[in-house]
Amino acid sequence: MRNLSVLAICALCSACGGAAPLMHPAHGMDAGDVTMGAGFSGVVPVAPAAIAVTDVAARSLEEGAMSPGLAPWVGGRVGLDGSFDAGLTYTGRSARLDIRRAIEFGAPALSVGLGASGLLPKRHDELGLRVGGFGADVPVLLGYQSAADIYSAWIGARGGFELLSGQRDLEPDSLDPAAPMAEDLSGWHVQAGGLVGLRVGFRYVFAVLELGAAMHWAEGEVGGTETAVQQFNLSPAGALVGQF
Repeated sequence: MRNLSVLAICALCSACGGAAPLMHPAHGMDAGDVTMGAGFSGVVPVAPAAIAVTDVAARSLEEGAMSPGLAPWVGGRVGLDGSFDAGLTYTGRSARLDIRRAIEFGAPALSVGLGASGLLPKRHDELGLRVGGFGADVPVLLGYQSAADIYSAWIGARGGFELLSGQRDLEPDSLDPAAPMAEDLSGWHVQAGGLVGLRVGFRYVFAVLELGAAMHWAEGEVGGTETAVQQFNLSPAGALVGQF
């Protein structure tokens, strides 16, 4: 647990990206039960767009929308009545609040959720970039749970969108002191993909691993220049989760 805490703190201090993994099985929680956990999340471009170094607009949109890199994952969930549960997650780049309903058929289960995210302004020093926004996503999971809840496995589909806004700092113009010091960025980001997950543990402590894969599309305007990018990413994540 001590090593996990050190890892989370280091990731928090150096976070430049990170995904928002679900990190919960398809089966629901009993009303009043609570889970809390900490770990890491990441975004790894597998098929990145070919963007020229001089294309600052496309690079800015890519960084603001896809956020490749490593970040912490800290989250908690609470069981509600009616086979519902709700969760709150922080991943360095975003804070996500969600609610979902699980339909259980014994060992198998189906769950459908709805999440809303607030994107914290991301600072990219090289580009002088700060991008924030908000979004929503819908995950659908199919899962299996062992009789004693020693392990759970799930597979699912997930889609979502984000609206982006921010600014990019400009170099001072020595010939024109009145020149703008920043330019605006605005745009949208859509993603669609799937995920697989595994949770193993006993009674009160579980290790959770999840891997997401998604295609991302983004369009926007940076300083009056319209641009678009697309990228295929993998999103690995892992955490220790306690149940109370």
